[in-house]
Amino acid sequence: MRALEFHLGKIPVRIQPTFFVVAAVLGLAPDLRTTVTWIAVVFGSIMLHELGHASAGISFGLEPRIEVHGMGGTTSWSTPRALSHAQSVIISLAGPFAGFGVGLVVLTLVRFGVIHADFRELLDKLVHFRADTVLSTILYVNVGWGVFNLLPMLPLDGGNVLNQTLHAAIGVRGERLARIVSVVVAGILVPVALFAGSLWIGLLMAMFLSANWRGLQDFDARQHDAPMRASLEKAQAALDAKDAPRVLEFARPVALSARTAQVKAEALHLVAFGFLLEGRVADADAAIAALPRGYAPHPQLMALREVAARQ
Repeated sequence: MRALEFHLGKIPVRIQPTFFVVAAVLGLAPDLRTTVTWIAVVFGSIMLHELGHASAGISFGLEPRIEVHGMGGTTSWSTPRALSHAQSVIISLAGPFAGFGVGLVVLTLVRFGVIHADFRELLDKLVHFRADTVLSTILYVNVGWGVFNLLPMLPLDGGNVLNQTLHAAIGVRGERLARIVSVVVAGILVPVALFAGSLWIGLLMAMFLSANWRGLQDFDARQHDAPMRASLEKAQAALDAKDAPRVLEFARPVALSARTAQVKAEALHLVAFGFLLEGRVADADAAIAALPRGYAPHPQLMALREVAARQ
């Protein structure tokens, strides 16, 4: 089944089939109309949430695109641009607060009797689903899920707000602290959800726990490799000067100690170039073979290898 694609104004929207599958499982009921009503409420609420993000992004000059999938919705940007921490926080909060706005409207209409009994009866007949249940579902999805989305845990909106706030306060180390908080919060909520009998929330928290643990490790690896950029720049300058010993002097230690695939791949490329400049084809081949998965040798490197192999 292919994704559904359309535009809301200038905003492209993609709906993945997994959304309907997950929404149907979460709202499964003996009555098909009940399940369909649930899916419609969830879809409308997710779209409203993502349109909140999108509208805030548009106000800051971004071009949004929305994708609805099995885990909810995602708003991304066709033309990313640098944003201030305050702007990023506003975009993150715009989604859940759009839902809170709907919840406030529904509560106000019910509280002041604007939604009359005649209208509720008509709604009952149209969807074969009690109007009070429809209204409570709208409140549950827009308000309940909105509050959940504000938990200080990445990748939720509350986690993004925490990340941006900490980044503004203490710099790049803020991401590490945000990841640690996310791991702690997810770690607490996994057993709480399972104890409460909510297997879905428990699995979701377990996924967030795993993702944030990997994110924490990735952050530490990036921080470890950041100072090595200077050595790679020196190695590149030596390569431009055809100074093989200097290339190897600067690049080999980086290739041996780098933790990120990107930095290791750059260092191994430079090491291979250095070996080929010295005519050491076998050593260059070993460096090429050690490239991280997903990184192919540069065409210029392979061309130089062919020349060196013939000599």
